Amino acid sequence: MDDIVPVIIKNRSNLRLYGMLHTPVGAHRKNIAIILLSPGIKSRIAPHRLYVEMAQRYAMEGYVVLRFDYNGLGDSEGDVEEAFVADLYGSIQRGRYVDDVIAAMDYMEKDLGMGKFILGGLCGGAITGLLAGSRDSRVAGLFGLGIPVILDGTQVDPAKYITEGQAERLRNMYFGKITDIAAWKRFLSFRSDFRVIWQVLFKRSPNSALQKPVAPSAPSNSNLNPIFPLAFQEMVFSSRKLLLIFSEMDRLYWEYNEKFWQYYESMYRNHMEYIDVRILKNANHILSFPESREEMYKWTCEWLKENYGDS
Repeated sequence: MDDIVPVIIKNRSNLRLYGMLHTPVGAHRKNIAIILLSPGIKSRIAPHRLYVEMAQRYAMEGYVVLRFDYNGLGDSEGDVEEAFVADLYGSIQRGRYVDDVIAAMDYMEKDLGMGKFILGGLCGGAITGLLAGSRDSRVAGLFGLGIPVILDGTQVDPAKYITEGQAERLRNMYFGKITDIAAWKRFLSFRSDFRVIWQVLFKRSPNSALQKPVAPSAPSNSNLNPIFPLAFQEMVFSSRKLLLIFSEMDRLYWEYNEKFWQYYESMYRNHMEYIDVRILKNANHILSFPESREEMYKWTCEWLKENYGDS
């Protein structure tokens, strides 16, 4: 059981951010709180009421849980000026809402006496949590669902940066549609993305072993978010735990592995106890299948108990 109350948080621009606070009832309240960070342009509810369920589950484990809307989104004050959602995503990946997260921690510390936090979130919420944690030592850990490692934007050509894992899946899909009349109609009507088809079917990525440099660094022509490696390093090298969960049916694990991890793995060989990466089988990006959500709840609750059970 949890007691749910609405809260209002003022950010550094004096905008009101609206949220919901879940407090455990009949359970020992832990001294560390969880803040669920909104995914992309979604609100504090998240797709399929994911964050509502997550907050209830974690409150049952004794955690005070906050979920709130960033400025300009959901019920909160403020505006979003970007005309294209890809540009908004790019600004989130650069830390657009980090100050709102810090304001939320300030509020919980002042009004509730909570001085340590675990941040969690899906997609944009995950990268926002990583960036906020790298800037604020009150963050003890992060569990991220489908964390993006690239930069989005209207000036970015997605076909140029397809990973080999994504290309292999798309190749199999295209070859499976050779006898599909509807697919041929779409192709001949010029509604298909020919840049992607050309990249997938006729251009192969160089062998990753040949690409891998001696020093930890991504290639100069990569669309890797340049602040992702820095934030990741700050969290891990300051002994803060990361649980990163990716969906098997999502491209984001390939991007994490091929664009980030294969280039930076060597520098974390002595810090692997702080990094936990898992793949949810048969899951999509928003965890719309009940079995995917249940597995995620199980993993996150076990991770919380193992690392923060005595908090």
